[in-house]
Amino acid sequence: MVLWGRAERTVHFGIGEHQFCPHCGEDRDFRLRLKYGYGHFYHLFGWVRHQAYQLVCPACEHGWVVNPGSARGLIGREPIPFHQRHGWWVLLTLAAIIAVAAGWRHAPG
Repeated sequence: MVLWGRAERTVHFGIGEHQFCPHCGEDRDFRLRLKYGYGHFYHLFGWVRHQAYQLVCPACEHGWVVNPGSARGLIGREPIPFHQRHGWWVLLTLAAIIAVAAGWRHAPG
């Protein structure tokens, strides 16, 4: 059984900003979050399909998209786990190692 799939995650951060929410009509403490989607193979070898840093109202979820570089600078780290971001590189590397080993084993001489 091959386990291909897709998933979406939301990561909330304790970073925020006090602003007026035009949707609620009140002053709120907007919070920074990251919504991202990723594809995966056996839940280990993943790749990011889309991502958006957002500043959102906690009451109505209305907000704005934030520049990814600025958001990462505030956070200070990459919030998406390695296996969900670059796991496909690991899969390609393992496939290349297996292919070379199989070719070397069956080489004449």
